[in-house]
Amino acid sequence: MRLYETLSRRAAWSYRIAALSVFVFAGAFVWHRFFGLATPLAFKIMGAAIAGAIVAVVVAIAALVAIWNNGDRGAGRATTALLLAALVLAVPLWSLPALLTLPRLYEVTTDPAAPPAFDRIARIRQGQANPIRYEAAFAPLQAQAYPDLKPLVIQRPLVDVYTSVRDVVKTLNWKILEEQAPEATKAGHIEAVEKTLLFGFMDDVAIRVTGNAKSARVDIRSSSRFGQHDLGRNAERVRRFFMEVKNRLAALERLERMERVVAARQAEEKEKAKSPAKPASRKRDTN
Repeated sequence: MRLYETLSRRAAWSYRIAALSVFVFAGAFVWHRFFGLATPLAFKIMGAAIAGAIVAVVVAIAALVAIWNNGDRGAGRATTALLLAALVLAVPLWSLPALLTLPRLYEVTTDPAAPPAFDRIARIRQGQANPIRYEAAFAPLQAQAYPDLKPLVIQRPLVDVYTSVRDVVKTLNWKILEEQAPEATKAGHIEAVEKTLLFGFMDDVAIRVTGNAKSARVDIRSSSRFGQHDLGRNAERVRRFFMEVKNRLAALERLERMERVVAARQAEEKEKAKSPAKPASRKRDTN
């Protein structure tokens, strides 16, 4: 019979490893999000923290089993280690469904045959960033996973559509790096960057607007600057952008329709004011 309980070394180590993993992951997150830590280095540090969290889970489970069998102290530390490790592992576990169900793409475009070009962005994407050349192998994967990503064709003048596109880019808080308004022989072109809300990853966007005085076509290319799997983020960005453009153009249509109705009523009232009033006919007194 044991006269005293010993502290489980596994429980103590699981707690230390889990706490260190949380500290490393949180530090990399804050450093990258707010103080400019390079994204590739942030990926490596966060990956190490995730690996540490997995080790902490394994050691904590082993400690709990030993504590149950031997009656050692340390169940609280092992349980706390599991909770701390869960905080770190929540991010990869949240991403797991997308990793398993979506294709391994880091960019999408509405025109795989001739995607909008990266000109200004090409001077930024250096080093370990993803290449600026569109991978032809992405086209069939995109067509299967995101069949709805097609060019947006609108029956409105090119200038109006480009103006609406530019307004939407600003509304979405994308940082415009370069823009070219449409001219006689040139298409409208916008290059912008969006910083993701949570982790602060940089995603690059190129938009091309072509057309004439009657109709316009909008193509977009959205690409993650780092990482080989975008978890469907670029496709969602394209959908959100096109939805905003459609809503803005629909609002413009309603405004123009209202202006035409008001103008027609004003013209009708002016015509009535110009026409002379007819004198009232007097009835003869037959009495």
